[in-house]
Amino acid sequence: MKINFLLLGIFLTLVTSCTKGAQEALMPPCTGAPYDMYIVLPEEYKPVYGEDALGNKRKINQTPLYDSLYAVFQYPMECMPHGDSYFYVSTINPEHFLRGIRSLGNVVIVNIDPDNSTDPVVTMERDKYARGQVVVKMYARDQQSLADYIMTLQSGLRNLFVKAEINRSVEKLEKDNARNEEDRLMKLQNVSMHIPYAIKKKGVGAADSTFFWVTDDYADRSSHLVVYSVPYTDANIFTLEGAVAIRDSVMKANIQGNTPDQFVTTNKRIVLPEYKALNIGGKYVGELRGMWRMENGLMAGPFVCHLRLDEINKRVVFAEGFIYAPHEDVQRRFIRNLEASIYTLRLPSDNMMPEIEITLDE
Repeated sequence: MKINFLLLGIFLTLVTSCTKGAQEALMPPCTGAPYDMYIVLPEEYKPVYGEDALGNKRKINQTPLYDSLYAVFQYPMECMPHGDSYFYVSTINPEHFLRGIRSLGNVVIVNIDPDNSTDPVVTMERDKYARGQVVVKMYARDQQSLADYIMTLQSGLRNLFVKAEINRSVEKLEKDNARNEEDRLMKLQNVSMHIPYAIKKKGVGAADSTFFWVTDDYADRSSHLVVYSVPYTDANIFTLEGAVAIRDSVMKANIQGNTPDQFVTTNKRIVLPEYKALNIGGKYVGELRGMWRMENGLMAGPFVCHLRLDEINKRVVFAEGFIYAPHEDVQRRFIRNLEASIYTLRLPSDNMMPEIEITLDE
């Protein structure tokens, strides 16, 4: 009997792929609040507190590993008014990391073994116990060597979990979005972008009829998304100075306050704006972050903006999210929700992808 090994190989590949896909589909989605980080760490590596002679609380043991983990994941986000950290960190004792809580989305598991003769090792696994989950495991023979090692990986570790959070948010946006506003965006700017269902109130007062602006406009806080484009003139647009200049010009003309001398601009005095390059799906994306403020007014808040070159139409597309939440001490979740939305921006030449592939340049 003759066997067609090529067809057999294709069949086995298809069966394996389908089985893996079916297993992932049957998995429950990961749990936990967005941007919460859970570190599985033995009690002996956590701080112990006592009181000094004056009754003040102080740490009485050395915890280099605990300190490094918190320094990595509670690192301050860029351009935030209250120094919001990348993640809110909680620790879990290994004996408590059981089935009921293994589905948490962002997990770091620490393994210290004095008999381990190798250098520190960090591994990563997706969908370990739940769909969309990221689990990072760390191995070392002592806490000091691991503490030193993870500090060399801190940007990569943060970016790994940020990317996972963005992809989870994008998955939710694909199911829960403001379709009518997305259609209006396509008509105005000939681009597609997922708009959160809650942010669907049309902004008013824009001078440019093609300026896209939506908001939720709650009484105590508000989230805003804007999309606009300008002709591509030169590469200076994709610099900090060039991007800020265009942003200020367009926002001044289209988002104004209660009086003619009030308009949205970029804060350049307290929290300085920052610009960096991203790679999203193989495409260059400029990221501009900073604080906006109302000129001659009291309103202010953080913003994040993506710049894309539309080569077909010889223009640069700006997609921005900004918030006003004066009574919120932690504004991370609001700006991150908008950030996930602008990650879905697609130009006429783009191909839609099931997952947003992101490379964050160091």
